[in-house]
Amino acid sequence: MPVVRAGPARIIAPVQPSADKPGGERHTVSIHDVAAAAGVSIATVSRVVNGTGVVAAATAARVREAVQRLGYTPNPLAQVLGSGESHVLGIALPKFHGEFMSRLLSGADEEAARLGYHLIMTTITSRSDRHAGRGIVGSSLIDALLVVLTETDDPLASTVLSAGLPTVVIDTDLSAKGLDSVVLDNERGTRDALDHLLRWVEPDKLYFVGGPRTNFDAARRAGAFEEILLARGHKPRPDQVSFGDYSADWGKEWATRMHQKGMLAGAVLAGNDKIACGIMRAAEDARVWVPDQLRVVGFNDSQLSQLVRPRLSTVSLPMDEMGALAVRTLVRRLENRDAPAICQRLTTKLVVRESSTAMNF
Repeated sequence: MPVVRAGPARIIAPVQPSADKPGGERHTVSIHDVAAAAGVSIATVSRVVNGTGVVAAATAARVREAVQRLGYTPNPLAQVLGSGESHVLGIALPKFHGEFMSRLLSGADEEAARLGYHLIMTTITSRSDRHAGRGIVGSSLIDALLVVLTETDDPLASTVLSAGLPTVVIDTDLSAKGLDSVVLDNERGTRDALDHLLRWVEPDKLYFVGGPRTNFDAARRAGAFEEILLARGHKPRPDQVSFGDYSADWGKEWATRMHQKGMLAGAVLAGNDKIACGIMRAAEDARVWVPDQLRVVGFNDSQLSQLVRPRLSTVSLPMDEMGALAVRTLVRRLENRDAPAICQRLTTKLVVRESSTAMNF
């Protein structure tokens, strides 16, 4: 089942097949055409196509013959809306961040289709859009909602909480506020990466370069970073934890600044692969060699991680499964609305490549 993509107030549904008009022109076959060809009302066509209500056998046969002759295919969204059972889930997510969001959406779409649901998607590109996000939250078209909240202070959270709609939150834990949540095990991913890097460097030579300070993933990884270093007997200096955005430019900016201070050495855990690649590019420009002088690990295991040289070590995130699990959780919530809210954490996996250790292939 395809994703039905929608902005805050529109639905783009599949286009119906076309049939020949007199004169060789073609037009879209509609339910009106079938009704006219069969000599019945639109309501009768709808009842035959959807298998609802009572229709005389001869009349139903005429309708089916007209459907086959004209090549009419019912609009699946119109069918579910017309049946009174929506079977439509909404998903609200931020502007795509490359593979991260596209893989999540793909996993959600496939699982929704497997369970017999459609998705209506809306992307939210600014904080003002988040206030406007109440449009899909309050839509009568959807049975329930998936929402990706990446910021710890996202105003959309309050809209979702007050809507009373069955909801699963992705990437932020709001289970304490009564909403099912699906998140990544950021602590596990950070710990695996640091255990790997601390084999070669002392804790005082290790850095975390993350995304925005208010980003849920960045905050959890930074917190885990500090706790792990404290457990090793080292209190992190302020310059060992930095926040910016999820871009290669930010990684390059950080590395350039550290090189100017004579501190671009040791090891770095970057908030995503783009940041990591920016750091590696700046290190190359400064003739600081990776991994001999600087070891680098990213997050996401994006395609980019295998295109750079040296290939990037990274923490792989199960984004497809995250989307699928969120849909399964939402459907279970529809079936049992009184169950306590839960938070489910998905395990990450460290993928070691040449950027953090010398390897011969």
